[in-house]
Amino acid sequence: MEQSSDNLVALVKKLTGHDPKLYEYNKIHLEEITFNLKTNGIGYSQFNELLLLLGYDRISPEFFRFLVDGDLNLVEGKSTLITSFEQLREGVQRISKISLILFGNIKFGYKKMSTELHVLYKCAQASAPIDKREYSLRHNQILPITPINGNDAYYLGYLIKHEIEEKKREGLDIHDEEEKMIRIQEIGRINNTAYLTSDHLDVYIATSMRERHEYLMVNNMVKQLSNYLKDLHLRWFDPTQAYCNNRLDKGLVEGLMLKRAKCTLYFSQEIDTIGKDSELASTLAQGKPVVAFVPRGDKAFVDSLLSDIRTLNPDQTEQELLLKQLRIFDPNGAWNDPTVRAWLDDPNAVRQEDIYNRLLSKISEHYDKRAETLKTIHPLGIQVFLKTGVANGVLVARTVEECASLIRGILCNKLDFVVVESEEHILLKESVTQSIYRLMTLDSMLTNSFWNFYLDV
Repeated sequence: MEQSSDNLVALVKKLTGHDPKLYEYNKIHLEEITFNLKTNGIGYSQFNELLLLLGYDRISPEFFRFLVDGDLNLVEGKSTLITSFEQLREGVQRISKISLILFGNIKFGYKKMSTELHVLYKCAQASAPIDKREYSLRHNQILPITPINGNDAYYLGYLIKHEIEEKKREGLDIHDEEEKMIRIQEIGRINNTAYLTSDHLDVYIATSMRERHEYLMVNNMVKQLSNYLKDLHLRWFDPTQAYCNNRLDKGLVEGLMLKRAKCTLYFSQEIDTIGKDSELASTLAQGKPVVAFVPRGDKAFVDSLLSDIRTLNPDQTEQELLLKQLRIFDPNGAWNDPTVRAWLDDPNAVRQEDIYNRLLSKISEHYDKRAETLKTIHPLGIQVFLKTGVANGVLVARTVEECASLIRGILCNKLDFVVVESEEHILLKESVTQSIYRLMTLDSMLTNSFWNFYLDV
């Protein structure tokens, strides 16, 4: 950055969040201040003089110290200085990020932190990293979760009851399956009690559970994530491990878990339902982070998906399995594509490789579109924290490793962000996934109306 008076004023403008009122009036004095910054540095009183020359209010010594290096400890007899443009730029970035995260508005965040000491201390505490020992040294819960195998988790769903009743009407012998369902559901009830009594809850898992293989897929994914994060000894609310006697109590349990969890992990699946999407929105409306795991839909993912489906459906042919998935991921193909219609008319006449390649393409397309929707297209990818008005965005991960890294960053308060400015917005983006985490509009009319009405509630 060029060390000019114009750039110095630009940095102060970014810090305060609004234009200097007296810039033109006192412009003649800024060259001397710029020279002083480059040669001797600028101290607290000098920075206040600069602010007054530009038409801003003075700041507290503690805020200046925090601007200098992120520390709030004032050492008697030690002079705190800004000695370079780069140091000032880093301080401005620090304050801007905290303002966007906690206040949703740079001007308001700066005003509160620079003059109200108790607010500054709260903000500094809220933005400080959390030692992972706060998680790893917690006691084990008295009533542990009894793991239910992913192959059996389907028996915790409500569709299995209808399937068993249908088989009974058909005169089939389902005694063993019914006994298994009763046994698995009893474990699920005990697990549900364990979730309700757990004194800690870190991650809520939002899923859509319809098909048997979806239970298995989610179960396996949670195991992988738990392994990546095993040093934190996290507690997850996994709906594939819990059972309620009825849908009404289940809704209350999940509402409580959403309230208690520090963040939500949203699994994008074959079909995303209103229930799961409402859990995403509810989390953001509470001002808490959502990590949306949207798989890449590459060959490794498709092969794993098909492997799970084969395991759970050993009586189906490969063509049947592939065509069933193609109906899900390419529902219009049967109507619009003569080739797909021919495949459905005579599955045995089709080469497996042809169906597989089309399925691979459609699955990749499906998940890429879903990721783009959450990150850049749908306006409801941003939700407002109802308590403060801060605009929150979804963090979109495309790999299990990214997902684990985001969860670790959230829980240890170590996510890294970049401030991205345009003519219309100031965005705070997570640096790895480039997902929008916070949003500040530069539309003056919207800003004025939004904060007038919102803060008037």
